[in-house]
Amino acid sequence: MSYLSDKLGELIFSPNPVRALATKVCRKFKLGSYERRLKLGAVEKPWYGYMVYHAACLAKKLQHKRISVLEFGVAGGNGLLNLEAHAQEITKLLGVEIDIYGFDTGRGLPEPTDFRDLPYHWRGGFYEMDETKLKRKLKSAQLVLGDINETAEGFFEAYQPAPIGAVAYDFDYYSSTVHALK
Repeated sequence: MSYLSDKLGELIFSPNPVRALATKVCRKFKLGSYERRLKLGAVEKPWYGYMVYHAACLAKKLQHKRISVLEFGVAGGNGLLNLEAHAQEITKLLGVEIDIYGFDTGRGLPEPTDFRDLPYHWRGGFYEMDETKLKRKLKSAQLVLGDINETAEGFFEAYQPAPIGAVAYDFDYYSSTVHALK
């Protein structure tokens, strides 16, 4: 009962309850076009949808038939699954194929190596992946498993990806982010 009352409270105390209700209904029943739902924020993880949609729009203008989207920090894989759903809708809409790659150690966070990694907050092993379970759920996304220092460096030679249109950074560590940006 508390879940229902929490959701009702969110709706009632929303600055625009009618819009909040309409958004929830559009999301749940996939009412309207993907573009309309994306503009309303009536899709799961709208920030992922926004970046992939606009990357595909640019790719189409540049006459690219395919792009790549990368997610750094996969953990349980919910982000990758969400990217796949967005990619499927966007490919139907724009005709641009979208390849998805997820980078992760597969073993959870490594041990912190820098004070900016916030070692008092994060610990090695947090966010461990169940690789077998995730691979069963994925339709097209590819996992790139290993330490980002090694996997990022050899990624282009090993996978020969289409031009990268968007990158989702979900690393918890400063040091991992620095390595990936290189």
